[in-house]
Amino acid sequence: MTYYHKDYTPQEKTFAKCIEEFGLRYETQYSFPPYSVDFYIPEVKLVIEADGMFGHLKKADAKRDANLLEDYGNDIRKVFHISETSKKKIIPLIEQVLNEIEEEDNGRNQTNRG
Repeated sequence: MTYYHKDYTPQEKTFAKCIEEFGLRYETQYSFPPYSVDFYIPEVKLVIEADGMFGHLKKADAKRDANLLEDYGNDIRKVFHISETSKKKIIPLIEQVLNEIEEEDNGRNQTNRG
């Protein structure tokens, strides 16, 4: 049985279950000083932010995301925001971003060979 942090929101619990379905290890409330991110998946260098039904402040998020990518570019490839709350809608979004990362990797591998 998986242990979920007691302070998880219902959306974060759903996120955790969805990430686990992909067999990925993740860290929650991971610190990239001065920021903390909801989910960090080190294997693919992905940050996922659970924005909830109402989302966050878009301008503030965009600035923070840019700072994260600039300051931690070796550890973070993408910052992905999801406002969906149902497993049925979250799974395809995670699958989409993982496919994008895989396509980027395949493109890099082909460029390095040629």
